Amino acid sequence: MAFLESLSQRYAHIVLFIICEIIAFILIVNFNQKQRDIFTHSSSLVSGSMLERSAKFSDYLNLDKSNQDLLNENARLLQEIIGMPRDEAPTLDSSQLQYEVIPATLINNSILSVRNQFTINKGSLDGIKPAMGVITPDGVVGIIKSVNDNYSIAISLINVDIRVSGSIEGADFFGTISWDGQSFRHLLLKDIPTYADIKIGDQIITNGFSTIFPKGVNIGKVHSFDINKNGAFYDVSVIPEVDFASLRYVYVLKGNFAEQMISFTEDE
Repeated sequence: MAFLESLSQRYAHIVLFIICEIIAFILIVNFNQKQRDIFTHSSSLVSGSMLERSAKFSDYLNLDKSNQDLLNENARLLQEIIGMPRDEAPTLDSSQLQYEVIPATLINNSILSVRNQFTINKGSLDGIKPAMGVITPDGVVGIIKSVNDNYSIAISLINVDIRVSGSIEGADFFGTISWDGQSFRHLLLKDIPTYADIKIGDQIITNGFSTIFPKGVNIGKVHSFDINKNGAFYDVSVIPEVDFASLRYVYVLKGNFAEQMISFTEDE
């Protein structure tokens, strides 16, 4: 008790000083318009800053949901537009669409191998099967290789084992897109005859010759071209539309009529 009494006596003047300061502050703010304005402005700045940080934190917590909502909306729009001529508006209903578009997120991606691949967070439970095409709104990304219930592995377009049929937009000439294992910023288009009218900057698109990709999906733009060794065809360097180093969200193309087409071919 003696210790507590001594402690209270020692700091009594400090406590009294703090109380007086608080009373003085209240009197100044209440009875001085200028000081009250300064206090109100300062408190508004502090509270505004706190509210802004709170809002940003709330936005961060809701980011995954917002991203998923955006992916779903993009998938719906792609599903309506994909495979149609670029100068036509979509008019088909969902039962007539050739492709269903399934949004997915990359959980792994390689760009430094000669056999690059990536993993997405969707699998057979989401309707995904091997040999389905993978795109972004920018263009072709790859082809599904293997699937389990919840995940899928896809071969990237920058993989020496992949081949995609491509055409020069607006022309009848088509060839094969591949990758030579060098820079992931350049693809190779072969089998374009030397009499073809080709120019730097021409758009290369899928030609729809398979059920994997519909006609008209971007692949890349012509960077350069040279006559190959046999002198009959060009070797065309193509800059891909997709930036494989920054891939995050993709869309898997589920062909609604692919199985019927395969069955028809087998019957033939």
